[in-house]
Amino acid sequence: RECFDVYGDKMSFEWEPTVDEGHTIFTGIDDFTKFTAPDTAELLPKEIQKYTLRSAIKDPNQPSFIQGSGHGGSHPHLCNEFVNAIVEGRQPYMDAVRSANYTAAGICAQESADHGGAEVEIPDFAEEF
Repeated sequence: RECFDVYGDKMSFEWEPTVDEGHTIFTGIDDFTKFTAPDTAELLPKEIQKYTLRSAIKDPNQPSFIQGSGHGGSHPHLCNEFVNAIVEGRQPYMDAVRSANYTAAGICAQESADHGGAEVEIPDFAEEF
């Protein structure tokens, strides 16, 4: 399962566990809302909008292969932002610090789980760059 979940003290968001089941927002143990995130392809250049959607790949070696919309269609948005940042001479929104902080949180969560829920300090990479 390749996804992300976000937990806070008032509510949590869980990525859909299986394709087309819908994402879930929990506001209590039994209080939840299922929803489908909207496609935001219209925010992209026309040439790459189609890559936010899943489509069947016509390959005789992979007769039931579906590809596209990686991580809910985020890949074309990330690529577009990266290219625009280069063209505009600026840092991309998902820069090295933000990427390191997201990654570190996941690594530290796994480290905590591997040690029975022990507290693990998440480093702040803003000071590193």
